[in-house]
Parts: sequence; structure tokens; C-alpha cells
Amino acid sequence: PVNLLIRGGLLALAALCLPACNSVTADSIETFNRALSGKVNEIPVAQIRAVTADSLLIKAAGAEALYVKLSSDGGRVNWYGLTEEVQTSHGRITQLLGFKSDALIPLVADDPFATGLMQVADGTQVLRHVDYPLNYQTGLEQYATYYRGPVENVQILDRVESHQRIDEVIRMPQLNYEAINYYWLDVQSGHVRRSIQHLSPEMPALDITLTRLPPAGDAP
Repeated sequence: PVNLLIRGGLLALAALCLPACNSVTADSIETFNRALSGKVNEIPVAQIRAVTADSLLIKAAGAEALYVKLSSDGGRVNWYGLTEEVQTSHGRITQLLGFKSDALIPLVADDPFATGLMQVADGTQVLRHVDYPLNYQTGLEQYATYYRGPVENVQILDRVESHQRIDEVIRMPQLNYEAINYYWLDVQSGHVRRSIQHLSPEMPALDITLTRLPPAGDAP
């Protein structure tokens, strides 16, 4: 089923790119697996802006990849690269498919990302459960605690903009793993415009940029 989903996403992406992407897309969009192998690349901002579809720019371990939005359901959005799928829910990564380290990290009921991260109170804690299918690990506990940071100037592609920072301290006791995720929110809409997210001990931190803000009322 996973392979079928990926193939379906690639076919749809190819169809989408006919009107929306120029000829540099296939040459310039690098997969996240290249980041894990240590190969370095950089996608010029002009090429990112040339892709008219909504997209996520993901940087990791010196490499960059662009993922194009293909479908959404409320705050949940599916983004496709050449061979992988990234799913976000209100700006937080909830699923990776087709990577060397896949992950499933669904939100919970009354999750701060679903109720509005801009309004989260300091010290709020949630318990999620994480699956790493390729490692045969399921139901791992992930505790997340939230703290409101300052309004900061943050780089968004080739611009510097002011955004509200929210810190998410995650702890996975079964793996003896801790990390801090950072989210920079658009102060008007509350959309997560940029973030640094840690998904597992085996993966580098992902620096994620939403390349353009969605219209008011649309999913980020």
C-alpha cells in the first residue's frame, strides 16, 4: 500500500508539474535521502519561486529538497517530492513515507497544533505515540512541552520577517532521546512559516520553510 501511495503521488506530481513547474524542477528537486548520504546541494530561490504550486523547502545535513502540495484535508497536508511523501498537520510533520527512516507521529485530541499553537500556554504538555515502521518500533511515547519564545526576525527564503517563536521540548524515554523543536508563526494568521523539527534519533534536524503563506482560511 505504501508503494502504491508513493507511485500515485509521483504520477499526480508529474501531472501537476506540466503547467506549474519549469524544466529545472526534475533536475533541482533533491530527495531527502541525499541529505542522509551527506551530498550537498542548494536550490536557488528563483527556482523555488518558479514553482507555482504551494511547496515546502526542507533542509537537512547540507542538502535541500522541495516538496509540492498535492492534497489537503483541513489542517492536514500531503507534500510530494520525487520519491517521498511528507505529511504535515497544522505545520507539524506527522508522517514520512519513502525515506530511509519513515515515521508516523499523529496529533492527539486537543493537540496544541490543532487548537492553535499561537495560543498555547507555557508548560502545556501532550503525550503522542510514534511509530518507526522500518525499525519495527510502534507506540513509542513522545512527551512534548511548549514554551512561548520571543517575536524574532527569521529568514524566509531571501527575506527577513518577524515571527512568533514557539519552542517544543520533546522527550522519548524509551529511546533516551530529547530534542527541542522550534516553530516560527506568522503573527497575523498563526500559520507555521518556518520550523526546525527533530523526528528521530537517527535523522538530522529538518529545517522547514513554507514557501508562501496560504490564503486566509486555507490549511498551512
